[in-house]
Amino acid sequence: MNGFILVAHGSRRAVANEEIAQFAEQVAAGLNERFGVIDHAFWELAEPSLAQAIDQQVAAGANTVKIFPYFLAQGSHVTNDLPSVVTQKQAQYPEVTITLLPHLGAVPGFAHWLANQL
Repeated sequence: MNGFILVAHGSRRAVANEEIAQFAEQVAAGLNERFGVIDHAFWELAEPSLAQAIDQQVAAGANTVKIFPYFLAQGSHVTNDLPSVVTQKQAQYPEVTITLLPHLGAVPGFAHWLANQL
């Protein structure tokens, strides 16, 4: 079964974290049947953490997990922190393929899409 996790920074403001949860639900609706389990996670300041979300997906039966970093730029979370969790969890679950997708700002066509919205 395929799993998908949208991971965002996290906030001290509960309403901001709820906005991410709602956005993840909207994304899930558009993914149709391609993923059997879809979750959101936060890097810090809120739960579930990325590590917790990966654990939950594996427990639910996912044998592949794709992680989408909902970050605009290649800051330290995107370049160091998230990959370190993926490496740790890949070692913990060698039978599961865990893939860290390009972050939002690196998605091909994103800048063009944004320009068309303005």
